[in-house]
Amino acid sequence: MRERKTRVKISLLYGLEGRSRAAAMRELVWLMGESAEEKVDLRQRNVKRILLVRAMFRMGDSILSTPAILLLRKNVPAARIDFVGSPITKELFQNLPIDGYYKIFRKFPTVCWSYLVLLKQIRSKRYDLAVDVSGSSSALGSFLVGFSGARYRAGLRGEWNRWFNLRCRRPAEKNKYKSLPKLIAAMGLRTEHSLPMLALSAQEKLAGRRRIGGLFGAGDGPVVGIFVGGRKTRAKRWPKRHFAAVAAELHSQGAKSMIFVGREERELVEYFRAVLSFRAVVVFAPSPRRFAAMVASCDLFVACDSGPMHLACALRTRTVAIFLRRNFDRWGPVSSLARIVYREGGVSSHLVIDACCSELTNLSSWPERKIVNG
Repeated sequence: MRERKTRVKISLLYGLEGRSRAAAMRELVWLMGESAEEKVDLRQRNVKRILLVRAMFRMGDSILSTPAILLLRKNVPAARIDFVGSPITKELFQNLPIDGYYKIFRKFPTVCWSYLVLLKQIRSKRYDLAVDVSGSSSALGSFLVGFSGARYRAGLRGEWNRWFNLRCRRPAEKNKYKSLPKLIAAMGLRTEHSLPMLALSAQEKLAGRRRIGGLFGAGDGPVVGIFVGGRKTRAKRWPKRHFAAVAAELHSQGAKSMIFVGREERELVEYFRAVLSFRAVVVFAPSPRRFAAMVASCDLFVACDSGPMHLACALRTRTVAIFLRRNFDRWGPVSSLARIVYREGGVSSHLVIDACCSELTNLSSWPERKIVNG
């Protein structure tokens, strides 16, 4: 009952916040005029300062924006590239080719004055190009791009494109792993196949391997990381008993099962420790980069549609991605990064176990494949 009340409270707060922000944006639309659209070849312009904006607060949204950084860096290698995003993004984006970072906030009362300060900072830099990399789905992102003071303000056509002077045609491609290269192409710049990516230092990778080694000790067997979270408000969290069944079965077949629990799932720690006992290690991972270093050291990662799922793919850790809703055509990783598991009517633990066994067959430390039917 207490968990349900907390879930309802979070849902109401998110809804109130979203409606308040949308109302404020509508007022601005009414008060401010529409920017005149321009035709310009950016390849012929001397672009020295670029601002990228992803004004969303979820980990996955931030990670999916990284192809824009990589592609613009290739187009204008000498330019200064700055990024606007959530506080967690600044941590995750270390070692990526960006020069500066602006943090956005959502909590009261910080949010009341932070955007006025942010706009003042942004406008002082006199950017040549500002780009909304959210697909024009964020009113706040479009607002920051529109009032950045940049000479060229670019983004996809959509509900919030009135403050752009470079309005790019919305591509037919809907998948979030493929759409940003299409935006770069629509801006008239060189593009190529580019997937989300995060970069860890050699020291971070070594530390991640050592942490896992310290948890499991000596012994063979692949390490399977299992993230047990997912947004309840969007019906993205698999039942905890299914995660426990997957961890226990993989352990019985010789894998080292490791349960990851984040801040939003902290109440599940005791459940998994009690149910799994010696069959899995339970790790509370509040630090994004320490978490990323451990995920990068896993042989396989299992997660529902969530930020950590996108994080594992960006680190090139092979992933089994559980989708409880039929939206994987939009949010699902490409097949080179992950195996998507979905079934109309519900995903069983047996289905996920079978997918994990299939993915692990190429590892020398994995015994002959054992399929669990059902």
